[in-house]
This record gives sequence, C-alpha cells and structure tokens, in this order.
Amino acid sequence: MSSNFKTDDFEIFENISKKYFLELEQNIPHIQQTLFDLQNEYYKLWKDNFMSQLLLQKEFFNKSELDNFIPKNFKEIFENMSDETIKFRSIIHKMTITNIEQGKNYAKTLNDNSNTFIEINRKFLENWISILKINEKY
Repeated sequence: MSSNFKTDDFEIFENISKKYFLELEQNIPHIQQTLFDLQNEYYKLWKDNFMSQLLLQKEFFNKSELDNFIPKNFKEIFENMSDETIKFRSIIHKMTITNIEQGKNYAKTLNDNSNTFIEINRKFLENWISILKINEKY
C-alpha cells in the first residue's frame, strides 16, 4: 500500500461537500416557495375559469330565455356524484398525507441512526484493513 497518502488529502472533498450542501440549503427554500406560488396560481386560474364559464352559461340561459329545466332526479344524481367525488378525494388526500408522513419518518429514522451505520461501516473497514495488513506481511 502507498505510504504517502495523507488523511489531509480528503480536505478538498470535505470543502467541496460543504459548498455543495450550503448552496442547496440556500436555494431549496426559494425553489419550494416558487413551486408553491405556481401551484396556487394554477389553482386560482382553474377555479376562476370554471366559475366564469358557469356564470356565462347561466347568463346565456337567462338572456336567451331558453328552457334550462333540470329534472329533480337529475339534480339528485349530480349532487350524489359530487358528494361521492368529494368523499373519494378526501380519502385520496388522507392516503397521500399518510404516504408522505411515512416517507418523512423513514428519512428521520435513517438520519437518527446514521451514526450507528457509520460505526458499523467503521468496524467493517477496520476488519478489512487488518486483513489487508496481514496479507501484506506474507
């Protein structure tokens, strides 16, 4: 094995890693906020467009004096479909939140146990190093 390797040689990698993660920590919140703002704008666009189309249709039927009678059983069907859709979306939202929370908890568990993983890996390294040193002697 090379005896001129120094642990100080890793300093460059440590410095690069620090710069890399510092840049991420500074920029990720801004990107997240920008994405949140974009999502909100598209939601408003969707809602405003839907509501304006509904108002235009209502205005059209009022001004045209066309018959826009909807039978009672159709109204009930529309309301039931709407209620069921909202129930379904509520379930999907709960499932989505649960999955996100599980992912967050998994990441937290890994972070909480990272020192344990480092210690296990350090023991593996020490064992391999001792094996390699024994083989060097022969």
